[in-house]
Amino acid sequence: MIHAMLLAASANLGSTKAAQTVTTLTTSAGSYIMGLGATGGGLMIGYHALMRNLSGGDQQADAHHLQSIKKVAVGTALVVGAGGIAHFVGGIF
Repeated sequence: MIHAMLLAASANLGSTKAAQTVTTLTTSAGSYIMGLGATGGGLMIGYHALMRNLSGGDQQADAHHLQSIKKVAVGTALVVGAGGIAHFVGGIF
């Protein structure tokens, strides 16, 4: 019953100016998060790849930068996913 009430209320709520503003804000924030997250992650991966190539064959430095590349790739995927979710939620309403 509560679900039906929320669905009935959401039809009227989405047509207000405040709801449209929140939708635009959420969609824009999701887009910025995805864009900045992907750009920052790409730059960090590039940095660690460059440092790994310039390490001179030091095994510890190579291992450190390879581990950092993996961590940055996972973090970037999480940030871009969160931005995608925010963008999607903003587009629902």
